[in-house]
Amino acid sequence: MSAWLLGVAGIVIIGALIEVLLTDSSIHKFVRSIYAFFVLFVIVQPIPAFFRDTTNAIQAGGVIELDTRLMETINLQSATALQKNAQLALETAGFEGVIVTIDAAANETFKIKAIYINALGASINNKQDIIKIVRAVTNVPEEVIYYVGYF
Repeated sequence: MSAWLLGVAGIVIIGALIEVLLTDSSIHKFVRSIYAFFVLFVIVQPIPAFFRDTTNAIQAGGVIELDTRLMETINLQSATALQKNAQLALETAGFEGVIVTIDAAANETFKIKAIYINALGASINNKQDIIKIVRAVTNVPEEVIYYVGYF
């Protein structure tokens, strides 16, 4: 960007010198029209670079590689939000003291590997209701839910 600005400033300075050096004649009009062409060229020069970047992405089949750290952060935030929603649903149903922990895959696709329900701190005997509430919130099969608590 700074090179482009320097080019614009340089062409303006050259234009000022041309105006000072040339007198009013037929050659002056010809030189001014050539100068106008160069000014236009310098100003629009960076525009094809914007289109070239888009064209390269399209020619590559539209495949865009995502930053793995960004995907890990998004997956972690999704797992944390699901944990909070599950615990809130359990508290709303009257199950206080139950801790829900979600183990999710940290790759590009969000997939829950396991859900751990810890009910040891609470005197709760209703295991099936707790699992049913967690399944309703997380939408996972019962095989990935591990319950630790009173049976």
